[in-house]
Amino acid sequence: MPSAPLGRLHFTVPSSLRLRLRSGSSLWLMGILLVASALRLAYAWHSHPFFDEYVTILAARVILEGGLPVLPSGLFYEHGLSFSYLDVPWVGLASWLGDYHADALFLLARLPSVLIGSATVWLVYRAGISWFSARTGLLAAALVALAPQAVVWDGRARMYSLAALLAVGSAILVYHGSRGAGNRHLRWLALFVLLLLLLTHFGALIVVPPLVIGAIVVAWLTRPLDGRPWFLRIGVVAEVLALGVVLMLAMLVKRLGQPLGAAPLSDVEAGDLAHELFNVVTYQAGLVLDTESAIKFLARAFGVPHHIWLSIVAIWGGVAMLILRLSHGKRDAPYPTHSYSYQALYLWIISAVPVLEMITLLESWRRNPRYLVIILPWFYLVAAMGWEMALRLLAERRERGAGYRLLRVGGWLAVAALVLLQAHSVWLDLQVAFRTPEPAYERAFAHVRDSWRDGDVLMTMNTPGAALLVGRVDYFAIQEDAEQFLLRTSSADPSRPGEQVDRWMGAPWLGSVHGLMRVLAEHPRAWFVSDTIRLPVYYRGDWLAVLKTQMQLVWSDDEALVFVTRPERPPLPMAPAVKMDAVFGDAIHLLGHSTERAEQPTPGGQYAMTLFWRTDARQRVDYTVFVHVRNVAGTTVAQHDGQPLDGDYPTSRWRPGELVIDPRRITLPSDLPAGEYDVWVGVYRLDTMERLPLRNDSSGENALLLDTLLIQ
Repeated sequence: MPSAPLGRLHFTVPSSLRLRLRSGSSLWLMGILLVASALRLAYAWHSHPFFDEYVTILAARVILEGGLPVLPSGLFYEHGLSFSYLDVPWVGLASWLGDYHADALFLLARLPSVLIGSATVWLVYRAGISWFSARTGLLAAALVALAPQAVVWDGRARMYSLAALLAVGSAILVYHGSRGAGNRHLRWLALFVLLLLLLTHFGALIVVPPLVIGAIVVAWLTRPLDGRPWFLRIGVVAEVLALGVVLMLAMLVKRLGQPLGAAPLSDVEAGDLAHELFNVVTYQAGLVLDTESAIKFLARAFGVPHHIWLSIVAIWGGVAMLILRLSHGKRDAPYPTHSYSYQALYLWIISAVPVLEMITLLESWRRNPRYLVIILPWFYLVAAMGWEMALRLLAERRERGAGYRLLRVGGWLAVAALVLLQAHSVWLDLQVAFRTPEPAYERAFAHVRDSWRDGDVLMTMNTPGAALLVGRVDYFAIQEDAEQFLLRTSSADPSRPGEQVDRWMGAPWLGSVHGLMRVLAEHPRAWFVSDTIRLPVYYRGDWLAVLKTQMQLVWSDDEALVFVTRPERPPLPMAPAVKMDAVFGDAIHLLGHSTERAEQPTPGGQYAMTLFWRTDARQRVDYTVFVHVRNVAGTTVAQHDGQPLDGDYPTSRWRPGELVIDPRRITLPSDLPAGEYDVWVGVYRLDTMERLPLRNDSSGENALLLDTLLIQ
């Protein structure tokens, strides 16, 4: 009867039992794969497209038409290059069905990710069973299958699923190619897979150092007794040069895509090419020792419910394996570790080093947990190994006292409790993943397309989505942080030399409220499509004031918003007619006001005015503004209390220095007697009703007299 593989407990397994175990593992694996595929397909079917999926599908479509991912703006879209080509036949099939079949387009474009995600689950199982045991492989595969991040990104038409699969494949090839005397054929294959990985997601550059370190460590620990490790042989020079070529090719392709602030590569002098390629790596990197940002990143990545216990188990497994490694050769060591620990150490290196790189060598804005999706399968293998260590130690049969048996019972109860906690956490986070919708841009653009008239224009930040689903886009509309999305047209372009356009469609940038008002004035009807997530981030208060007064919300669903020009547009002043500088609190300035006086206010009518605000510093409180109409006795006869722009732009979102336009309308009582009435304004906290102090206040109530009305 054959013995158990090295690194497991000392016992022999009958052939019939081994066959039953193998059959049982296969059944479990089939079940895990079915669950993984079902979850990913369900997400792909039910969720709205992620914002960047529109760009991926656009890239696949232009590849289908011209062979290269050169977008209408002229940009070479290298992001997710490998996946874009992989997605071409699926997008082509959707195009054959017709452009109006949006649901079919997105589902077909997502199917490659669904299939790749299921393949990753299988490959993780193969790594686990090859390196550790069937139980470890099944547990790791189950963790990947149920991981909310994996389900989400494996259900989207983006490159993360392919990057994760290639990362697992490269890790397996590097390990087996480095062990013992080494296998250069596997290492050369690993270099090819690494190239595909970097062309899939250039951010995967962070896995190169840990893979190199892991290869050297494994080669050294498993070196032949009568020879040198392979990395000290002369033949390794060719592999080092090949690795350099792989990195240079990846950087060159990345540079072709014009990273933020870069000029077209055609404008770069030949002598500056090396410097440009170096900038590709360094423009978002540097020694950034920001403890607060690092802690927030680690909390978001590993402190979520379904990761917290896995992180604890993974750390415990690594420490336990280190202890067992140090105890190797001692008679009381639980089981041999000189084989088992190599894989564990290797996995620990390739899992931990990328995290360390992200919290020390990347700018804070690049510390996003989604960039760790690539290495999540490695992390789950480490966690599964930690569970395996615990289960093996608990299952070990030794003659010990009652205290030891009690400890074993307590250990099994702890494991059971952790399993239940983990299952509950995964279930909760999966629900969050499925219930957190992306904005329904595909439905918003369908509404615009179905309501389109000749002479209409379309403004949006999602220009790829508009091009795919409406067939046109006229303006790239965004105010804040627009630079990351812009290109500048060539000065040689006679139609629009040096104009700033969006990176994807080449639509002219509409970035000011004055430009927005010009568009509304020049066209009979204009559409603006946005969402509740981006509207407060990329647009200021003056833009929101135009949306509220000059346009109307005609459609909304699942966070997506569609505005269209109002048939009757009331005037909106862009600057105060009456200027002042009244300071409320320490930093909120009332710069003035304008009043609609086309007609004299009458009882039952409306009094319309626009307030102009500015703040010198970020406000932590959402203050309420009151506008009171008072008679000569000081009694308030009409009022309007509310946050600026009816709550659409609270003071906590004001940016220091920006102009906030705040239109207000007060309905006057129908039985209002004739006479003079004063209009007062002030600012207060709604929770305490405490007014902000008015600098140089002469009213005695921290309020400012703005206007006088004559009611006849």
